[in-house]
Amino acid sequence: MPDSKNNADLHLTARGYLIDFLVTNTDPTVDQNELREILLFLNNLITFDEINLRKEEMESV
Repeated sequence: MPDSKNNADLHLTARGYLIDFLVTNTDPTVDQNELREILLFLNNLITFDEINLRKEEMESV
């Protein structure tokens, strides 16, 4: 179980970095729509990993 807690914290930390990156990136040369699409894609990967970890936890119980 300690590994599951660390993984959950890792997902929250990763999402925090994504949000920080979006908020702090105000360079006018950056295409904000493209940046949002990339960050959404990364968030979806994080979510997919969380779902897989939960499935593994349920199967091991």
